[in-house]
Amino acid sequence: MDIYRTELENYKSHLVTKITLVNDNDVEISCLTLGATWQEFLVPQADGSKKNLLLSFDSAADYYANSLCTCQSIGRVAGRIKNGQFKLNNKEFQVPQNENGNCLHGGPHGFNHYNWKYTTSRNENSISVIFQQKVRAKKDGFPSNILATAIFTLDNMNNVTITYSALGGEVDTLFNPTCHAYFNLSNHQDLSTHSLQINSDNVLETDSELIPTGRVRDVEGTPYDFRTMKNLQVAIAENHGFDDAFVVNAPGKKDELIAVLRDNESGDQVEISSERNGLVMYTMHEIDDGIYFSRDLGKEAIPGEGVALEAQMLPDAINQENFGDIVLPKQGKKTYHIQFGYKNVNHQK
Repeated sequence: MDIYRTELENYKSHLVTKITLVNDNDVEISCLTLGATWQEFLVPQADGSKKNLLLSFDSAADYYANSLCTCQSIGRVAGRIKNGQFKLNNKEFQVPQNENGNCLHGGPHGFNHYNWKYTTSRNENSISVIFQQKVRAKKDGFPSNILATAIFTLDNMNNVTITYSALGGEVDTLFNPTCHAYFNLSNHQDLSTHSLQINSDNVLETDSELIPTGRVRDVEGTPYDFRTMKNLQVAIAENHGFDDAFVVNAPGKKDELIAVLRDNESGDQVEISSERNGLVMYTMHEIDDGIYFSRDLGKEAIPGEGVALEAQMLPDAINQENFGDIVLPKQGKKTYHIQFGYKNVNHQK
């Protein structure tokens, strides 16, 4: 198992470092210090090449030239907080609003805007990069200073485990981060060869600004029914794209399987596990012009080119009953896990 470090570039006075982890099966991942970004998930192919299962950019500036938050660490709170307002311990809080009057993905100074400090570690069967960042209330607008950690671990079972944790500060605050990972497991610029399964019987109802109303809808007989493997491109066309939160069935264990994404052509498959009670799916049905992912060799990105699958506690949980506890107690600790397991189902036949 190997660990490589590359000083990639300077971006807005920040030295951006790329850390690459390679396991004994020649599967590798790369992460960037800027945004604690998961840049690459490279898996070997039959012709000796490697395929990146993630959408990514070659330069740091490209990650911030659009609104996709591509494969970056998102926090303190993933998703939207209605009006940027919530009540905690009988006190009203207003946090920065950065989308239609709501707070999206931690606001304008969220986790993806930091250049994180890092260390690395290894043991017999896994290697890790550990990102750490002091997040100050004065900068991001949330109550309390916290110490946030994001650990990316690659093991010899071809699992990538992302562990987010935080140590609380002087008062209670919120903590519900995720990795905004975008997948395309094929060699095509769309998802036509992809099938998806989600362990969910219900999807959140949202208003016109994608804020949860508090009600859930049964997926039975709708385009949201992914309880068995279903062609993703067909579902996207039927629903005109997805930007929705699925309610995970019986969450609670960090190794709980919540979704399976497969490229039927190559057999490459990613299995997502987490103890979180929500999975947000976004299929890029509306994207900015002039986006060129590194894998597209000069082709401009198209709607539906990738799918973001974000394990998290359900959006706007602080303002909704029964959506989950995202409160980080003062001087306390909170930890979440997301695991992405890779396999090739064709090789197992």
